[in-house]
Amino acid sequence: MSGVLHRAAGFFLAPAPAERTEAATLPPAARAVVLGAAEAAVPLAAALALSLPAGAPALVAVWGAADECARRVAASRGAARLAARLSAHGLQARARGRLVWLALPAEPEAAAAAVRRASAIVEGPLVSALAGARPAELEALVAEHDLAVVASDPGSPLARAALARLAETGVAASACAPLGRGIRRTLALAGLAAPRLDAGRLVTASPGDEA
Repeated sequence: MSGVLHRAAGFFLAPAPAERTEAATLPPAARAVVLGAAEAAVPLAAALALSLPAGAPALVAVWGAADECARRVAASRGAARLAARLSAHGLQARARGRLVWLALPAEPEAAAAAVRRASAIVEGPLVSALAGARPAELEALVAEHDLAVVASDPGSPLARAALARLAETGVAASACAPLGRGIRRTLALAGLAAPRLDAGRLVTASPGDEA
C-alpha cells in the first residue's frame, strides 16, 4: 500500500526541491478519505478530489459538517450530470464547479451505506471527508479506501496518533497540514482549482511501519 500512498501524494503535493521523484499514475476511480475537524477536513478533501487523476468528475462525500462548506458557484456540465445521476438514486448531491458534493446522513451506518452506493455510481475519484470523532460504524468504511489523509499538522501528537491507528487497519495513510484561510481554500471549496502543497510538510505511515 505504500506505493499507492506515494503515487497519490505526487498528484496533490508539490515535491520538495531535494526529493523529486518520477511521476506515477493512480486509477481514475481512486478512493480516498480525509479525517479531521470539519474546518480542516472538508477543504483538504476538495483539494484532493480536484488533484487526483480523473477521467470523470470527482465526488466529495461529507459526514459531520454542514453542506454550506461548499461554495455556491456554477457547475461544470460533467459535475451537473453526475449530481443528477446520484440524486436519481436518492443521494443528496449538489454540483459546485468541477466537484459534486454529497451530504451524508448523520447516522453512521446510513452514511457508510451512502458512500458505498455512491462509489458504485461514480466513475471518477471519490473522496470522503469524515469530520470529528468517528463512531465504530465508520471504521470499516475508512479501511475500504485506497488512501487516508489526516488533516493535521504533520508531527503533531494528533497526527501521529491518528497515523498509528490507521496503520493498524491496513490503510496507507498520510498527515497533511490543513489549508489556511485565503484564495487556495476558497478555490478548492468552489471546485475550481486545487492548491499545490509542500511535500516537506507531509508525514506518511504504511502498514508495518513502527508507530
